[in-house]
Amino acid sequence: MKKIIYLFILISLFSLVYGETVTIYPSDDMYTDAVNQGTTQVNTELWTANYSATGQFQRIMIKFDLSQYENRELESAVLNLTRFLSCPSGGTTATTFYVINEAWDENTWAFNQSVSYDSENDMPYVFSGTGGNAVVHFDVEMTDFISHFITGNVVNNGFLIMANPNQKWSKFYSKEHSNVDYRPSLTLTFGETANNDEVLSVASIVANNYPNPFNPSTTIKYIINKASQVDIDIYNVKGQLVKSLYSGHKNSGDHTIVWDGFDLKGKASSAGVYFYKIQTENETIMKSMVMVK
Repeated sequence: MKKIIYLFILISLFSLVYGETVTIYPSDDMYTDAVNQGTTQVNTELWTANYSATGQFQRIMIKFDLSQYENRELESAVLNLTRFLSCPSGGTTATTFYVINEAWDENTWAFNQSVSYDSENDMPYVFSGTGGNAVVHFDVEMTDFISHFITGNVVNNGFLIMANPNQKWSKFYSKEHSNVDYRPSLTLTFGETANNDEVLSVASIVANNYPNPFNPSTTIKYIINKASQVDIDIYNVKGQLVKSLYSGHKNSGDHTIVWDGFDLKGKASSAGVYFYKIQTENETIMKSMVMVK
Protein backbone atom coordinates (compact mmCIF):
# COMPACT_ATOMS: atom_id res chain seq x y z
CA MET A 1 0.00 0.00 0.00
CA LYS A 2 2.72 2.49 0.99
CA LYS A 3 4.78 1.57 -2.08
CA ILE A 4 1.82 2.24 -4.38
CA ILE A 5 1.09 5.63 -2.80
CA TYR A 6 4.79 6.53 -3.03
CA LEU A 7 4.77 5.57 -6.71
CA PHE A 8 1.68 7.73 -7.24
CA ILE A 9 3.46 10.71 -5.64
CA LEU A 10 6.44 10.21 -7.95
CA ILE A 11 4.15 10.09 -11.00
CA SER A 12 2.39 13.27 -9.85
CA LEU A 13 5.70 15.07 -9.40
CA PHE A 14 6.79 13.90 -12.85
CA SER A 15 3.60 15.35 -14.37
CA LEU A 16 4.12 18.60 -12.49
CA VAL A 17 7.66 19.00 -13.79
CA TYR A 18 6.98 18.06 -17.39
CA GLY A 19 3.50 19.51 -17.69
CA GLU A 20 1.05 18.65 -20.43
CA THR A 21 1.81 15.95 -23.00
CA VAL A 22 -0.14 15.67 -26.26
CA THR A 23 0.16 13.39 -29.27
CA ILE A 24 -0.84 14.69 -32.69
CA TYR A 25 -0.96 13.18 -36.16
CA PRO A 26 0.18 14.68 -39.48
CA SER A 27 -2.07 17.00 -41.41
CA ASP A 28 -0.17 15.92 -44.54
CA ASP A 29 2.40 13.24 -45.34
CA MET A 30 3.70 11.74 -48.57
CA TYR A 31 6.88 10.83 -50.41
CA THR A 32 8.16 12.04 -53.77
CA ASP A 33 10.29 10.51 -56.50
CA ALA A 34 11.44 13.06 -59.06
CA VAL A 35 13.72 10.58 -60.85
CA ASN A 36 11.41 7.66 -61.60
CA GLN A 37 8.68 9.55 -63.41
CA GLY A 38 6.48 6.55 -64.12
CA THR A 39 6.37 5.24 -60.56
CA THR A 40 3.01 5.11 -58.81
CA GLN A 41 2.91 6.42 -55.26
CA VAL A 42 1.61 4.21 -52.43
CA ASN A 43 -0.36 6.56 -50.19
CA THR A 44 -0.22 4.29 -47.11
CA GLU A 45 3.57 4.36 -47.17
CA LEU A 46 6.49 6.79 -46.81
CA TRP A 47 9.78 5.94 -48.57
CA THR A 48 13.23 7.44 -48.30
CA ALA A 49 16.38 6.36 -50.15
CA ASN A 50 19.32 7.79 -52.09
CA TYR A 51 20.91 4.80 -53.81
CA SER A 52 21.84 5.11 -57.46
CA ALA A 53 22.62 1.39 -57.92
CA THR A 54 18.90 0.56 -57.70
CA GLY A 55 17.52 3.92 -58.83
CA GLN A 56 15.97 4.72 -55.44
CA PHE A 57 15.71 8.47 -54.76
CA GLN A 58 12.58 8.91 -52.63
CA ARG A 59 12.09 11.73 -50.09
CA ILE A 60 9.54 11.90 -47.26
CA MET A 61 7.47 15.04 -46.57
CA ILE A 62 5.58 15.41 -43.26
CA LYS A 63 3.62 18.34 -41.84
CA PHE A 64 1.94 18.72 -38.43
CA ASP A 65 -0.49 21.51 -37.62
CA LEU A 66 1.22 23.26 -34.68
CA SER A 67 -0.71 26.53 -34.81
CA GLN A 68 -2.50 25.94 -31.50
CA TYR A 69 0.79 25.36 -29.69
CA GLU A 70 2.70 28.42 -30.90
CA ASN A 71 4.73 30.32 -28.28
CA ARG A 72 4.25 27.66 -25.61
CA GLU A 73 7.21 26.39 -23.59
CA LEU A 74 8.22 23.20 -25.39
CA GLU A 75 9.93 20.65 -23.13
CA SER A 76 10.32 17.87 -25.68
CA ALA A 77 9.19 16.71 -29.12
CA VAL A 78 9.43 13.09 -30.26
CA LEU A 79 8.51 11.87 -33.74
CA ASN A 80 7.10 8.34 -33.77
CA LEU A 81 7.58 6.37 -37.00
CA THR A 82 6.99 2.70 -37.82
CA ARG A 83 9.22 1.11 -40.46
CA PHE A 84 7.98 -2.01 -42.21
CA LEU A 85 10.73 -2.57 -44.80
CA SER A 86 14.42 -1.73 -45.21
CA CYS A 87 17.47 -3.14 -46.93
CA PRO A 88 18.03 -6.71 -45.65
CA SER A 89 21.80 -6.17 -45.51
CA GLY A 90 21.85 -4.05 -42.36
CA GLY A 91 18.62 -2.13 -42.08
CA THR A 92 20.39 1.23 -41.83
CA THR A 93 19.44 4.45 -43.59
CA ALA A 94 21.32 7.60 -42.59
CA THR A 95 19.14 10.63 -43.23
CA THR A 96 18.94 14.38 -42.73
CA PHE A 97 15.79 16.25 -41.71
CA TYR A 98 15.30 19.63 -43.40
CA VAL A 99 12.75 22.42 -42.91
CA ILE A 100 10.54 22.70 -46.01
CA ASN A 101 10.41 26.31 -47.20
CA GLU A 102 7.43 26.30 -49.55
CA ALA A 103 3.73 25.61 -49.06
CA TRP A 104 2.40 22.18 -50.07
CA ASP A 105 -0.29 19.64 -49.31
CA GLU A 106 -0.55 15.97 -50.09
CA ASN A 107 -3.65 16.33 -52.27
CA THR A 108 -2.16 18.74 -54.82
CA TRP A 109 1.62 18.23 -54.66
CA ALA A 110 2.99 16.35 -57.68
CA PHE A 111 4.52 13.00 -56.75
CA ASN A 112 7.36 13.46 -59.25
CA GLN A 113 8.33 16.94 -58.01
CA SER A 114 10.92 17.57 -55.28
CA VAL A 115 10.05 20.20 -52.69
CA SER A 116 12.49 23.00 -51.85
CA TYR A 117 14.04 23.04 -48.38
CA ASP A 118 16.28 25.11 -46.13
CA SER A 119 19.72 23.50 -45.96
CA GLU A 120 20.60 25.66 -42.93
CA ASN A 121 17.84 24.20 -40.73
CA ASP A 122 18.67 20.51 -40.59
CA MET A 123 18.98 17.57 -38.21
CA PRO A 124 20.81 14.26 -38.86
CA TYR A 125 19.23 10.96 -37.87
CA VAL A 126 20.16 7.32 -38.58
CA PHE A 127 17.38 4.75 -38.89
CA SER A 128 18.97 1.44 -37.91
CA GLY A 129 17.83 -1.87 -36.44
CA THR A 130 16.65 -5.12 -37.99
CA GLY A 131 16.67 -5.12 -41.80
CA GLY A 132 14.29 -6.68 -44.27
CA ASN A 133 10.54 -6.74 -43.68
CA ALA A 134 10.78 -6.44 -39.88
CA VAL A 135 8.48 -3.94 -38.16
CA VAL A 136 10.65 -1.46 -36.24
CA HIS A 137 9.34 1.49 -34.20
CA PHE A 138 11.43 4.67 -33.98
CA ASP A 139 11.19 7.51 -31.46
CA VAL A 140 13.09 10.40 -33.03
CA GLU A 141 14.03 13.10 -30.51
CA MET A 142 13.67 16.43 -32.34
CA THR A 143 12.91 19.05 -29.72
CA ASP A 144 15.28 21.70 -31.07
CA PHE A 145 14.06 21.10 -34.61
CA ILE A 146 10.35 21.43 -33.75
CA SER A 147 11.09 24.46 -31.56
CA HIS A 148 11.70 26.46 -34.76
CA PHE A 149 8.01 26.04 -35.62
CA ILE A 150 6.65 26.49 -32.08
CA THR A 151 8.50 29.78 -31.55
CA GLY A 152 7.51 31.10 -34.96
CA ASN A 153 11.14 31.53 -36.05
CA VAL A 154 10.38 29.41 -39.10
CA VAL A 155 7.16 29.17 -41.14
CA ASN A 156 5.69 25.73 -40.57
CA ASN A 157 5.63 24.04 -43.97
CA GLY A 158 6.67 20.78 -42.35
CA PHE A 159 9.90 18.91 -42.82
CA LEU A 160 11.68 16.67 -45.29
CA ILE A 161 13.39 13.36 -44.46
CA MET A 162 16.09 12.87 -47.08
CA ALA A 163 18.38 9.87 -47.20
CA ASN A 164 22.06 10.77 -47.43
CA PRO A 165 24.02 9.83 -50.61
CA ASN A 166 24.51 6.07 -51.12
CA GLN A 167 21.94 5.16 -48.46
CA LYS A 168 19.55 2.29 -49.14
CA TRP A 169 15.84 2.44 -48.52
CA SER A 170 13.67 2.61 -45.44
CA LYS A 171 9.90 2.43 -45.85
CA PHE A 172 7.48 3.61 -43.15
CA TYR A 173 3.72 3.62 -42.73
CA SER A 174 1.87 6.88 -43.45
CA LYS A 175 -1.12 8.50 -41.74
CA GLU A 176 -3.42 6.60 -44.13
CA HIS A 177 -2.49 3.23 -42.64
CA SER A 178 -5.49 1.36 -41.22
CA ASN A 179 -3.79 0.75 -37.85
CA VAL A 180 -3.59 4.04 -35.93
CA ASP A 181 -0.73 2.68 -33.81
CA TYR A 182 1.43 2.43 -36.94
CA ARG A 183 0.75 5.95 -38.20
CA PRO A 184 3.32 8.74 -37.75
CA SER A 185 2.71 10.89 -34.70
CA LEU A 186 4.40 13.69 -32.82
CA THR A 187 4.45 13.63 -29.01
CA LEU A 188 4.86 17.10 -27.50
CA THR A 189 5.49 17.90 -23.85
CA PHE A 190 4.99 21.46 -22.64
CA GLY A 191 5.74 23.28 -19.40
CA GLU A 192 2.99 23.33 -16.80
CA THR A 193 -0.09 25.36 -17.76
CA ALA A 194 -1.77 27.54 -15.18
CA ASN A 195 -5.37 26.33 -15.46
CA ASN A 196 -7.82 24.31 -17.53
CA ASP A 197 -9.14 27.36 -19.35
CA GLU A 198 -5.69 28.08 -20.68
CA VAL A 199 -5.17 24.44 -21.64
CA LEU A 200 -8.50 24.31 -23.42
CA SER A 201 -7.58 27.30 -25.57
CA VAL A 202 -4.60 25.43 -27.05
CA ALA A 203 -5.48 21.73 -26.79
CA SER A 204 -8.52 19.72 -27.74
CA ILE A 205 -8.50 17.45 -24.65
CA VAL A 206 -8.28 18.18 -20.92
CA ALA A 207 -8.72 15.25 -18.53
CA ASN A 208 -8.48 14.22 -14.89
CA ASN A 209 -9.78 11.33 -12.82
CA TYR A 210 -11.09 11.27 -9.25
CA PRO A 211 -10.51 9.84 -6.77
CA ASN A 212 -6.88 9.03 -7.47
CA PRO A 213 -5.66 6.76 -5.84
CA PHE A 214 -8.96 4.87 -5.98
CA ASN A 215 -10.69 1.69 -4.87
CA PRO A 216 -12.58 0.13 -6.52
CA SER A 217 -13.73 2.68 -9.13
CA THR A 218 -12.75 6.10 -10.48
CA THR A 219 -14.47 8.76 -12.58
CA ILE A 220 -12.64 10.16 -15.58
CA LYS A 221 -13.67 13.71 -16.46
CA TYR A 222 -12.60 15.07 -19.82
CA ILE A 223 -13.22 18.17 -21.91
CA ILE A 224 -13.01 18.41 -25.69
CA ASN A 225 -13.30 21.71 -27.51
CA LYS A 226 -14.93 20.34 -30.66
CA ALA A 227 -17.17 17.44 -31.61
CA SER A 228 -15.21 14.32 -32.48
CA GLN A 229 -14.98 10.56 -32.50
CA VAL A 230 -13.70 9.62 -29.03
CA ASP A 231 -12.06 6.38 -27.88
CA ILE A 232 -11.22 5.77 -24.20
CA ASP A 233 -9.13 2.76 -23.14
CA ILE A 234 -7.41 1.53 -19.98
CA TYR A 235 -3.88 0.07 -20.09
CA ASN A 236 -1.59 -1.53 -17.52
CA VAL A 237 2.09 -0.71 -16.98
CA LYS A 238 3.07 -3.33 -19.59
CA GLY A 239 1.09 -1.46 -22.24
CA GLN A 240 -1.55 -4.19 -22.40
CA LEU A 241 -5.20 -3.25 -22.98
CA VAL A 242 -7.19 -3.79 -19.79
CA LYS A 243 -10.59 -2.38 -20.73
CA SER A 244 -12.19 -0.42 -23.58
CA LEU A 245 -14.47 2.09 -21.89
CA TYR A 246 -15.96 4.01 -24.81
CA SER A 247 -15.88 4.35 -28.59
CA GLY A 248 -18.24 6.76 -30.29
CA HIS A 249 -19.07 10.36 -31.13
CA LYS A 250 -19.08 13.11 -28.50
CA ASN A 251 -20.07 16.75 -28.75
CA SER A 252 -17.78 19.47 -27.45
CA GLY A 253 -17.83 20.19 -23.73
CA ASP A 254 -17.50 18.34 -20.42
CA HIS A 255 -17.96 14.57 -20.20
CA THR A 256 -17.47 11.87 -17.56
CA ILE A 257 -17.05 8.12 -17.64
CA VAL A 258 -16.50 5.60 -14.84
CA TRP A 259 -14.04 2.73 -14.76
CA ASP A 260 -15.31 0.16 -12.27
CA GLY A 261 -11.93 -1.56 -11.96
CA PHE A 262 -12.91 -4.63 -14.00
CA ASP A 263 -11.04 -5.86 -17.06
CA LEU A 264 -12.22 -7.12 -20.45
CA LYS A 265 -13.11 -10.53 -18.98
CA GLY A 266 -15.11 -9.06 -16.09
CA LYS A 267 -12.37 -9.82 -13.58
CA ALA A 268 -11.46 -7.31 -10.87
CA SER A 269 -8.08 -5.71 -11.60
CA SER A 270 -5.26 -5.96 -9.10
CA ALA A 271 -3.73 -3.00 -7.27
CA GLY A 272 -1.18 -1.02 -9.26
CA VAL A 273 -0.60 1.76 -11.74
CA TYR A 274 -2.89 2.05 -14.76
CA PHE A 275 -3.19 4.51 -17.64
CA TYR A 276 -6.25 5.87 -19.38
CA LYS A 277 -5.89 6.94 -23.01
CA ILE A 278 -8.36 9.36 -24.58
CA GLN A 279 -8.12 9.71 -28.35
CA THR A 280 -10.01 12.10 -30.60
CA GLU A 281 -9.71 12.50 -34.36
CA ASN A 282 -6.73 14.86 -34.00
CA GLU A 283 -5.15 14.24 -30.63
CA THR A 284 -4.34 11.63 -27.99
CA ILE A 285 -3.54 12.01 -24.31
CA MET A 286 -2.60 9.39 -21.74
CA LYS A 287 -2.57 9.86 -17.96
CA SER A 288 -1.73 7.64 -15.00
CA MET A 289 -3.87 6.57 -12.06
CA VAL A 290 -3.36 4.21 -9.11
CA MET A 291 -5.65 1.47 -7.82
CA VAL A 292 -5.16 0.58 -4.16
CA LYS A 293 -6.55 -2.35 -2.17
